[in-house]
Amino acid sequence: MKNYYTIYKVSLYFIFSGLLLSQLENEPFHEEKKKKVFYIQATNEAPKIDGKLNESLWQNIEPIKDFIQEYPYNMENPSEKTEVFITYDKRALYVAAKLYTDDISTITRKLSPRDDWYNAFDELADWFSIEIDSYHDHQTAYAFAVNASGVMYDEMIFNDSDYDSDWNGIWTSEIDIDSLGWNIEMEIPFSNLPFSDKEEQIWG
Repeated sequence: MKNYYTIYKVSLYFIFSGLLLSQLENEPFHEEKKKKVFYIQATNEAPKIDGKLNESLWQNIEPIKDFIQEYPYNMENPSEKTEVFITYDKRALYVAAKLYTDDISTITRKLSPRDDWYNAFDELADWFSIEIDSYHDHQTAYAFAVNASGVMYDEMIFNDSDYDSDWNGIWTSEIDIDSLGWNIEMEIPFSNLPFSDKEEQIWG
């Protein structure tokens, strides 16, 4: 039986500092997102990207874990627990995910060249992705995905539902499988992402 970790898309704000939430009231889907706000804390120590999540910085971050399914049962609780951690320094955004499973033999792995969505992702393997709207304008976003074999995929999203898989970012990731499931660490340099020069940043 396949494990489903998929979350409902466009459901979360990333706020890099304490901006008043009243400024978000005109946000599309505000009612669905008003409790989906994650305040990203900075780190002075970049994690080692090895997929092991054993650095103290991850232990000091409250994870995002109130996810819901998109498929096969939309808006239901996931069949497996997922925890996502996000931090940043002056150079990069760091994303870690712990994807739990009761039976690690059910983790579906697939090797393929980078950016081979139809042979290494889609329905053929377990995978995790994060899509970042760094201008928070609902026009352009950037997706970063890793499957359970460590194969990487990235693409640009525009007009809300169109995809440009020819876009390639410069980023790193590693996965690790342990007795509880599988883990991911990503390092996404800010040079991949356009964003405003405002002191207080809100990303989608």
